Amino acid sequence: MDILLIFLLIFSFTPVLLWGDNWKKTAIGQIPFVIGAWIVFYQYITVGIGSGQMYLWGIFIANLIYGHIAFTIILLEMRKSMKSHSPLVQQNN
Repeated sequence: MDILLIFLLIFSFTPVLLWGDNWKKTAIGQIPFVIGAWIVFYQYITVGIGSGQMYLWGIFIANLIYGHIAFTIILLEMRKSMKSHSPLVQQNN
């Protein structure tokens, strides 16, 4: 459960990073998943999740998948911005 909490904390912060990289629609789209995942986590810690509420784990897993996609977008954007700001190396022929 510790690893899921760490993932939840990281993926709760990704909408802020996406918003800063001008991926505003993606950031807004992730907010319901983050809220749902925190509700699932809170319910799991306090009263547990019964067999009739397995859809809640689906919300939690969807947040993990969506968070991984968002984090990949952030890493690709960082890589692209680093390449565009890197100094050009002149080659002598």
